[in-house]
Amino acid sequence: MGQQEFNEKDDGGLQSVSSFRAGVASGVLEDYADPNVQNEAENTHKGEFGTKRDLKPRQVSMIAVAGTIGTGLFLGSGAALVNGGPVGFFLGYAIVGCLVGMMMYCLGEMTVFAPNIGGFIEMGNKYIAPEAGFAMGINYILQTGLAIPSEITAAAVMISYWDDASSHVSAYIAAFLVLSIGINLLGVKYFGEVEFVFACVKVLMLVALILFGLIADVGGINGVYTGGRYWREEPFNDTFASLSPVSLARFLGFWKVLTQAAFAFGGIEGISVLAGEAHNPRKTMRRAVRTVFYRIVGLYLLTVLMISLNVSQSSKDLIAAVSKGGATAASSPFVVICQQTGVKALPSVINAVVMTSALSSCNENIFAVARTLLALSRQRSMPRCFLKTSRFGTPFYGVVVSFCFGLLAFLSVSNGSAQAFIWLSNLSALSSLIAWISICVCFVRFHRALQIQGIDRKNLDLRGWFQPYMAWICIFAFTIILFFNGFQAFIHKFSVSSFFASYVTLPVVALAIFGFRTYLWRTGKPYGFTDLAEVNLGNGPARALQGTKYDLGS
Repeated sequence: MGQQEFNEKDDGGLQSVSSFRAGVASGVLEDYADPNVQNEAENTHKGEFGTKRDLKPRQVSMIAVAGTIGTGLFLGSGAALVNGGPVGFFLGYAIVGCLVGMMMYCLGEMTVFAPNIGGFIEMGNKYIAPEAGFAMGINYILQTGLAIPSEITAAAVMISYWDDASSHVSAYIAAFLVLSIGINLLGVKYFGEVEFVFACVKVLMLVALILFGLIADVGGINGVYTGGRYWREEPFNDTFASLSPVSLARFLGFWKVLTQAAFAFGGIEGISVLAGEAHNPRKTMRRAVRTVFYRIVGLYLLTVLMISLNVSQSSKDLIAAVSKGGATAASSPFVVICQQTGVKALPSVINAVVMTSALSSCNENIFAVARTLLALSRQRSMPRCFLKTSRFGTPFYGVVVSFCFGLLAFLSVSNGSAQAFIWLSNLSALSSLIAWISICVCFVRFHRALQIQGIDRKNLDLRGWFQPYMAWICIFAFTIILFFNGFQAFIHKFSVSSFFASYVTLPVVALAIFGFRTYLWRTGKPYGFTDLAEVNLGNGPARALQGTKYDLGS
């Protein structure tokens, strides 16, 4: 009936996996499709390798809704507006938002079919190749791990809005790092509650800002009606990077928005990692994924629309804030709206919400690093120590690695290390595009495996539209954005630092693929593309497996 896992407590209170049986040759552990086993696994609080299924449906749904609402939207949208103009700004976010929604349906279909603690990392190992799964894991660890110091620094900078003493920054960084690590060490139960509260705050704030923007646009605050004036007068940025002719400046300004929007949506794929510790994961994840389009259209794009209607791309206050790095509340377009309408209290509120958003993202990234290391260790791609969990169900050593990433936040205190820190932040952002491409490639292979093994997608609990064409569209679009995201390095005078920051992730991922492939070859372990006719799909929902070789009742 599949493999059994036996956890034994050692003297340190840590649970170590003493034995297990591999379900497939690749080393990924599988459960067969016995409905009784599935129902028991989904409705108890016991997860894999000592983890606990303590994430409630309301928590997962709210994390899904508010997962990408953070500094990228509250602060980064100002720079995107300046680069693309109001129309280019809105179109860029709308296009990337649709692509991300399509990608999430690909991820959601695979996650609901077979929830696991490693999320899409396990999928890469299972549907593409062992070396692909390893490279996806390394890429995701870099993406989420390097985002930890970035978010901690952002939270500390927000504090400087009220306390501008530079000598206090290190203390705030240390306090935020300890707080975030502590929340994760307490277990997924408390992590879920904290993230639920943060998500509620972000969503309520965003709804309030949308209403505020609408009222300001029609002149309900200061009596000045703006309407769509900025869309008519300056739809695109005609002077982007001082380029000529105007058509080139407009296009590249718009293209810059595409890359910024892609980075703003970064981290949305992390919802799959929650599946391994969610109660009744199939039902919970199906509900969470279905909210993706609603939150992108109802929250993200409405917010972007309100910004584009109310703020001019040539606003001196916005340009001044963005030119200084855009790291404070002053770079938020909503703060500019407050200045235009005479509302004085809102900037402090926005600053507080951005600070909590940064802490929320930090918590989620620490969670993701620990679970990704656990998944790679489960595949025998990382030391077995990362399988150990505390009595709260937390992968202890994975959180320790996250803490080490967090220490990089202290680089921001030193002016001499500022450029290195920017490179680290860009590396984290670029990894999102690689992760999205990998997810869609996984789906194409998953879709083909279903066809080969005679599993009808009509019986799946969650099914996307127009597949696999939707996945191929995403692969093509994200690849184009990825390879041309560093175009600014070639404008006017070639910039080595800009080029490095834009493309350094690619050789890292390539090295992970070929390095791990060489290791597998030298150790005599399986490598190369998975045989889709042999890949184990027996952990799918029983209804979808009826009449197949996995149907235990036949």
